Amino acid sequence: MNYQIFLGDSLEVLKSLPSNSVDSLVTDPPAGIGLFGLAWDHNKGGRDQWISWLSSILKECNRVLKPGAHGFVWALPRTSHWTGMAIESAGFQVKDIVTHVFGSGFPKSVAIHKAIDQVKYTDTDLVYRVTTWIRSRRDELSLTNKDLDTVAGIRGGACHWTVLPPNGQPHIPTQERWEKLETILGPAPDWMMAVIRPSRQLGNPDSEMTVIADGSNNWKGWGTALKPASEHWILLQKPISEHNIVANIKKYGVGGLNIDSSRIPVREKIPSTSNLNFKDKGFLWDNSKRSTDSIYQQHEKGRYPANLLLTRANNESCPAIIMNQQSDREADVAEYFKNFKLELPFIYSKKAGRRDRGPGNTHPTVKPLNLMRYFVSMVTPPNGTVLDPFMGSGSTGVASLFEKFQFIGIECNESYYQIADARLKGIQNDR
Repeated sequence: MNYQIFLGDSLEVLKSLPSNSVDSLVTDPPAGIGLFGLAWDHNKGGRDQWISWLSSILKECNRVLKPGAHGFVWALPRTSHWTGMAIESAGFQVKDIVTHVFGSGFPKSVAIHKAIDQVKYTDTDLVYRVTTWIRSRRDELSLTNKDLDTVAGIRGGACHWTVLPPNGQPHIPTQERWEKLETILGPAPDWMMAVIRPSRQLGNPDSEMTVIADGSNNWKGWGTALKPASEHWILLQKPISEHNIVANIKKYGVGGLNIDSSRIPVREKIPSTSNLNFKDKGFLWDNSKRSTDSIYQQHEKGRYPANLLLTRANNESCPAIIMNQQSDREADVAEYFKNFKLELPFIYSKKAGRRDRGPGNTHPTVKPLNLMRYFVSMVTPPNGTVLDPFMGSGSTGVASLFEKFQFIGIECNESYYQIADARLKGIQNDR
């Protein structure tokens, strides 16, 4: 079998793997932003706790990887500094950050003029007093937020009802939901019942708990966030153990990047040019004159891979303006991507569609297979093994099998594990 997958806690499973045995790491860990209220994306209590949690797992990855091995670790731009700190704390070197630009992001923004019209409670201290009471009752009864969600008939609401100051986005449950919650939490104190109101009354400007500070029309067109259109893939390396890179590669078979497998094909011949006059074996150069013997010749497999990747949305839109370098003329982005030019010096890959995801794949952050194949082929030697301690629905594993690599994956969520298992068996059986 070309792969091994494990259902369980990444830290514990990694401890069972031998040291210096794996050739590369390609993984998509949580971002710590509480995506859709899902427990696996929780921030663990804050920045320092989250960094410590991820660092502990990556330290085990460092031990398992061979000296000199490379890897890619996904990160959301707004928490990528957390991920970078965890990577360095685990003993890795950060070599670069590949920015992946895509065209299908959806703004997670609040329309301020609508929020003003629908404003609920503006007394923050009172809201936290309610959430603190609910949290205390939850803990006294040995319940979880998932238990509260189940009773209330929703998903992800309890994390807002039990948050402590100054964290999170505290909410007071509506009367309709409280009537369900009190069946397991018990009656609320009188002061709390006075602020729990039916949903139809929330946002009523006549309520004494609501303050409209300004007319909503004054804030029309304002929001609270930008549209996401990029993600980071942090390129890391476990430090070499030998006295130089050549000795390390001879001993462990890892330490370099497969540049030629990652080159970008071009349709048209790129003109040859004379390079700057390099001296001292290429580490210094003279800007005042050109070399007479160092001439750039286009590689037969295409352009050198860059630290920028572009992805078109399935509707052929793109979140960027394309500039023509010769004339500084703006090109129509939509038209440009409909007639995508392969000579653009960046890899191109569509976002994960139905075919990439496979049947029944409910994971919310599936990555495109072309992208994952590109990453695993860049950092993994022939017949090497790819490690993914945050396997999710198995896209890295599928990409690894397509590229004829071995794969080790770990996933703590049973439903995602089953999806990954089915996808990997499908690839295995097709061979």
